[in-house]
Amino acid sequence: MVRATRHRLPLLLAACGAFFVANQAGYRSGVEAFNTAPALLLRAGRAPVLQSSFSSLPRHSVRHFAQPRTCRPGISTAKALFDGFLANSIPDEDKKRPIPDFDAPYLYPAADRIVAVGDVHGDVGALLGCMEIAGLIDQDQNWIGGTTHFVQIGDILDRGDDEKDCLQLLRKLRPQAEAAGGMVHVLIGNHEIMNVDLDFRYVTPGAWDDWNDAPKTGSMLVNVKEQLASIGFPPYMKERVSAFRPGGTAARELANMRVAVQIGDTLLVHGGLRMKHLDYGLERLNKETSAWLTGGSKFKNVEKPSILDDGDSPIWARLYSVPQPKPRAQEELEAVCEALGARRMVVGHTPQLRGINAAVSPRGFEVWRTDTGMSQGMMSGPLEALEVLADGTVHIITETGIVPAAMRLPEAEGEMVDVCDIDTGICTPLPDEVEAIQFTTQPEPAQPGAVRVRAPEEAPVNILSGENKLEVEMLRAMDDKSLGVEERVSFLLERLIADAVRREDETLTKKTVKEMLGKVVGVEVVYDYEEYVSAEIRRIISMGAEAILERYSTPVPEEAAK
Repeated sequence: MVRATRHRLPLLLAACGAFFVANQAGYRSGVEAFNTAPALLLRAGRAPVLQSSFSSLPRHSVRHFAQPRTCRPGISTAKALFDGFLANSIPDEDKKRPIPDFDAPYLYPAADRIVAVGDVHGDVGALLGCMEIAGLIDQDQNWIGGTTHFVQIGDILDRGDDEKDCLQLLRKLRPQAEAAGGMVHVLIGNHEIMNVDLDFRYVTPGAWDDWNDAPKTGSMLVNVKEQLASIGFPPYMKERVSAFRPGGTAARELANMRVAVQIGDTLLVHGGLRMKHLDYGLERLNKETSAWLTGGSKFKNVEKPSILDDGDSPIWARLYSVPQPKPRAQEELEAVCEALGARRMVVGHTPQLRGINAAVSPRGFEVWRTDTGMSQGMMSGPLEALEVLADGTVHIITETGIVPAAMRLPEAEGEMVDVCDIDTGICTPLPDEVEAIQFTTQPEPAQPGAVRVRAPEEAPVNILSGENKLEVEMLRAMDDKSLGVEERVSFLLERLIADAVRREDETLTKKTVKEMLGKVVGVEVVYDYEEYVSAEIRRIISMGAEAILERYSTPVPEEAAK
């Protein structure tokens, strides 16, 4: 049963925008502003929106922007680029590695209609609600979307108990859509890969059972049956571990998903695409990922693509999802889209407090952010879907009607808040960022075939400890704002990490270090100098505990905090 009550934040924001327009333009009221400019087509109640009703709706396009200068080379040229046409910068070892023989289609011609839905995180009610308001399913949850291409942008798993119901629904609808000339695409998000890596920190109590996957033996990449006793995790995890390891039933289902797809001039990916991902080759990345997940004797030697673990990988990138992407991120958006003959990129991954919205580059390329935090395990955000029509018109479909794209662009939205800057735990950090720092230059090698399991109780805590809060005050007292930014950051990081070593803090993580630094120099500095900050943390940690203490032997005086 789809929840009847939802946040009406997009509608309220639109109303506020209308009153602003009314005030600026001299309208007698915000209502008149709404009536004068068809900014929002209101539809009362929660009646399902059938596809036939869309043909009669006015189409408010975003084409008032300058048209992007795309090469529009067609499917064949885009496929060449996707397949690694830019391979001159691919490392030699990657170029020598054969691409697995796995059928992983990812490139499709333009569709009459694309509907994209962001992260659902184990909330089947949210998924059903989005598909209903988009006119894709009937009351019996059967496909009525005709030739529509439906794309779920990833992160079906974690934070909710209905993961299996979400997967089952999409599995059921896929052949129905294909029979009608449409398609159901499901993308891989970071939470899908985390589960295959046995990172279960975000699994909810009701999501452990009934995966019905007996431990496998034989020629799998990891022999789960032999590992269960040695790992020492509780019995309640066994079914999920077995199901999600490569070759397990859940992993094989994930193998039918793609890291990225292109439908006509629309790119769709969970986190974001960068030029280096095109350089790697998206056919390679899609096939390697699917083969690794499938496992079994045929693909036992296929390893997980290491590029998936990068902080800016297609499933982890957030560079396009901050309220105002940096200039270099906008340039990269333009480069990626132009190389592939695309007009827009559609992403999820980073919750948007105001619902689906877009950032537009100086040359008119768009990145649409679709993660509304709709899951009850997240923010219970608005049920919304992004609609892209064949002529390039973009709409946002909401529970109360159709919102034209122009109402969700920066000039209409105004200043936005980056939800990842709020200590809520909403944004999942990269696993490496929340691992306790090991101050050694020679880490102990992992045992062959060892499997690292992360349990829910290991989920990162988003509140600084009392000691860390005191450290922040001490650093503030020592902060020399006259220094250049990089010199200032390096000094503070050296002191911060040396003090943690001195007090034998075994819980310190890179994420905590960055949060503490941000409270001293400001989160904007940490954000703008993210690559430098990360490199400095790695440099200092690599010195080892003894060298850190020897070099930074003078502790921060406690009086500095007074």
